Amino acid sequence: MYAFESVARPVLFEQENPDFPYWGKGSSFLLANSSHYYWITARHVITNMGGSADMLRIFPADDSRISLPFNESYLINAEGLEDEDYKDIYALRIDLSEFEENGDTPLTALDIEAGMLDAEKLSVNDEIWIIGYPSESNSVDFDSCAIKNTRSVIRATYQGNSLSQHCHTARIETSINLSSYDGLSGSPVFFLKTGLNGEQQIRFPSFVGMLLRGTATSSLVHFVSSSVIERLIQQAEIDA
Repeated sequence: MYAFESVARPVLFEQENPDFPYWGKGSSFLLANSSHYYWITARHVITNMGGSADMLRIFPADDSRISLPFNESYLINAEGLEDEDYKDIYALRIDLSEFEENGDTPLTALDIEAGMLDAEKLSVNDEIWIIGYPSESNSVDFDSCAIKNTRSVIRATYQGNSLSQHCHTARIETSINLSSYDGLSGSPVFFLKTGLNGEQQIRFPSFVGMLLRGTATSSLVHFVSSSVIERLIQQAEIDA
């Protein structure tokens, strides 16, 4: 289960401050197909923080000290569409050659070719899981001058289509007490499918989308379907 959860990564930026070199908030995740590895988040996580790809420091594992190298960026091709939610996706392709030479931990990512389910196939009240980094769960370690990001696994139930194209809604129903959903944008959303591993019945995580926004007062969140993420990766593969 740890490998499944660890595909979610906190969003950090580097700044020229010797006391606190890293800052930022937000969630993201690592995704792969048979050809490439990608880092994915909500586009507004970058723009709202005033950050840039050059400033990003995404670490592939909790114990890593060397951030991921990137060599290409991608946005969803949505010419003629005004739906901002549909276009709120940002991807960076990981430079595998540089990572293999300099990386200090294994690279764990969601296999989009084996573990994906279109959110359109969900039924109302299906149990889904959001894995991200709510801002209020983070803290500052003053001894090491670093932000400590705490990953949360949040239970929700699927509520149906959103008003935005290719987007969906869910109701948060978790024991984790959050007064705000700030920082959860960019979190991967999963549905656990029941299947057999030999004779043992287990639950397999299927990626169904990425969280975009939500409010704790309503307990509702909105997420974009995994089908849109898949379309972006297909676009990236054509451009590669």
